[in-house]
Amino acid sequence: MDGVHDMGGMHGFGRVVETGGELAYHERWEPRVFAIQLLVGLERLGAGPGGRPTREGMDPADYLAASYYERWLYSAEQRLLRKGTIAPGDVEAMMEGLENREAMPDHQDAAMAERMLEILRTRVPMDPAPEQARFGPGQRVRVKRMHPLGHTRCPRYVRGAIGVVEAVRGADRLPDRAVYGEKVDAEPVYSVAFSSEELWGPSDEPAWVVSLDLWDSYLETA
Repeated sequence: MDGVHDMGGMHGFGRVVETGGELAYHERWEPRVFAIQLLVGLERLGAGPGGRPTREGMDPADYLAASYYERWLYSAEQRLLRKGTIAPGDVEAMMEGLENREAMPDHQDAAMAERMLEILRTRVPMDPAPEQARFGPGQRVRVKRMHPLGHTRCPRYVRGAIGVVEAVRGADRLPDRAVYGEKVDAEPVYSVAFSSEELWGPSDEPAWVVSLDLWDSYLETA
């Protein structure tokens, strides 16, 4: 989806590097939202599609006004509503109770905590790269020009650009379809290097390299 979330290479949104940007959290509530998002997905408490495509569907003005974890909170709430785990008005009722300093229900589930830790500690690597991948290291490729209506992991700023395959990383399901529950086979995923001048034109600064991992379906022969 070519939405407001796809900001790569765009101007007018402030500095790329901000003081404190290396910190995982800036407010005490943020790690709780991170945990909620994990529980919604891993415990199957929410309905699909996942958090990322749900956030991409936010109203553009709301998306830009929200912080990183406020967007995560939005997607968690929407997925819980779609599944019926919570009902319309539940969040507002809880907020009203907090404002009135009512005692909030406490939930302790040691078994759930153990399940989450076990899942998070389990490595899930990509499938091995196929022997007959369409492209190989050193080969020039072009990213297809496309305007997908749904979720995609192909950044808008790289579409139509020519790069060089650095490596075949492995094989994985195309997220553009898998995120919606479609059964798709794994396909090669390549590390592709692009010159900054190829992406954004000449600059007063020396050219530099941008490396992206891109699925086979995004690429064509240059």
